Amino acid sequence: MSSALQAQQSDETLRVPVPANQARIELPDSYSKMWPQDYRDLVATYTLSNGQALSIISRGTNMYAYVDQGPEHKIVATGRDNYVALDRQLKMEIHPDDDNGAHGWLTMVVPVRNLSDGSVVPEQVVHLAMR
Repeated sequence: MSSALQAQQSDETLRVPVPANQARIELPDSYSKMWPQDYRDLVATYTLSNGQALSIISRGTNMYAYVDQGPEHKIVATGRDNYVALDRQLKMEIHPDDDNGAHGWLTMVVPVRNLSDGSVVPEQVVHLAMR
């Protein structure tokens, strides 16, 4: 193959850098369904470090979480105080406090956004503290 053809092929290759420490939301191979008596103390609205609110609600025998007025995501327990949405859009760690409050963090997928100037902000994963 000629060097000009090789150079042309390598110029056409698109490289996209991906940071090694980028947050990810994965559903583990094993997780536990929670029953209402297991998550009764988690049902609340929590303030996030960016000013948004994370709400955890009970619907029947399932637990759901949503941010502000966003869509509800069915969540399951993946370990002590750890939860993930089955659709892999949210992951959280919630530690109840002695004063009926809680602290922890939320990792969530922020969907693609189209801005008024026509530009597009790609989907991203953000990590927020819970107060």
